[in-house]
Amino acid sequence: MKFFKVFIIIFILNLSLDIYLNNVKEFSQFRLFSKPLITILLAVFFYINSYTMQSRHRLLILGALLSLCIGDTILLEGMPFYSFILGLALFLVAMLCYSLYFYKQVRYDIDRLIPFLAASLLISLSMIYLIFDSLNNLLIPVILYMATVLNFLKLAYLRYKNVNSLSYRLVFIGVILFTAAQILIALNRFHQTLPYKDTAIMSLYGISQLLIILGILSFKAQKESNPQEDSFLMQ
Repeated sequence: MKFFKVFIIIFILNLSLDIYLNNVKEFSQFRLFSKPLITILLAVFFYINSYTMQSRHRLLILGALLSLCIGDTILLEGMPFYSFILGLALFLVAMLCYSLYFYKQVRYDIDRLIPFLAASLLISLSMIYLIFDSLNNLLIPVILYMATVLNFLKLAYLRYKNVNSLSYRLVFIGVILFTAAQILIALNRFHQTLPYKDTAIMSLYGISQLLIILGILSFKAQKESNPQEDSFLMQ
């Protein structure tokens, strides 16, 4: 992948800076630049390294990153409540874009699907139990959002043996981290304030998007039989 080392250094530095700014409230206004830069850097890196992908696939991934970028900006602390809803709607659009890209890479295996559905049901019921009293008229939107997150996780899970192992691991771990970040956001918003939430949520979210994009690009590299890049990423 072109500019991989430079990109990783810049990305980690910016993510670390954003986490720092998020914990130092007197400098939090600078997150207007550092937070959206997370997905902007990913979009630039993806665009440079995805020139052999089909145009519609590139547009889906870039559309997902654009939605996340706008959503990140809207979800900055201090925004009114309706901005929170709009931000989540943009995150939902991003997950749908990713899901459309992953859809044809999925193989439905009932032996793998049943334990996933059982785990999803357990997660869903646990979350609803914890946050139900605070949802009020947001019950239906939250359930729809939760279903979209779990469907996103399901598609990443069911890519097993239908894509190369590196791409599968990177994407699946990335989507797990993204799901964990969404759970923490929901618990913090609707259940109780969590300790170190700012650091935990942004760390999980930033690394999740990095792994998802690297997983998508490594799938392309595998098709082109470039083992050096795959082995480098596995180090």
